[in-house]
Amino acid sequence: MSLTLSSWIIFKNLLIFTAAFMLFTVIGTISHEYGHIIPAQIAGYDTTLHFGSMSTDQSALIKELDTIYAHHTYEIENDLPYEQQEKFDKLMQKLYSDSFWITIGGPLSTILTGCVGLLILINRRKSIRKFGMKFMDWLAVFLSLFWLREVFNLLHAVGYTVIYGGDNYFGGDEMYISEYYFLHPGVVPIILALIGAGVGIFVICNIMPRKFRTEFILSGIIGGPVGFYLWFEILGPILIP
Repeated sequence: MSLTLSSWIIFKNLLIFTAAFMLFTVIGTISHEYGHIIPAQIAGYDTTLHFGSMSTDQSALIKELDTIYAHHTYEIENDLPYEQQEKFDKLMQKLYSDSFWITIGGPLSTILTGCVGLLILINRRKSIRKFGMKFMDWLAVFLSLFWLREVFNLLHAVGYTVIYGGDNYFGGDEMYISEYYFLHPGVVPIILALIGAGVGIFVICNIMPRKFRTEFILSGIIGGPVGFYLWFEILGPILIP
């Protein structure tokens, strides 16, 4: 009877954790995209949310730049002074600056969410050891593991290049942030992935009670990919095309 009850508890935990990983895969994706959307809207652009991305309408700014360029192509290409040079330079600076903040907004949103979860867990560490995991603690665990998106992004980029070929093992927002600062494309992706891995190991091995670890890790292995597939291949395209 004891063995049966114990097995049922393990199975129940496995189901709950798996469902939570599936849910937070979707939540993490959408919140990441809103991290891009918020700075875009602050900058005055219209935006559209999609199931795995967002789009920004910068057409008005680009059209204005194109108009000036068309009238002063020779001067711009030969670095000569021209009538609308100051305006053109300011618009170009705005385009680059806005694009940077829109790009960094996604990872920043994910990282800040992960840091909030981690701080809650560190603050409640003694309580967890004394009274066990409460709902707020589990919520903080999943929030802290938003950091694992950085690990996934790096592994996904490397895996894609290995399988399908290519000469660039990095991608996504993190790569563009590296390039913005004239760094090697892998600097930011690798640093953030290492921090993300460290956070994940710390939370699972130092915060979470030992009795939950096996089911939790197994649930992550199952729930993360299943949630990713269901959202990106089935539900997402229907709900937020």
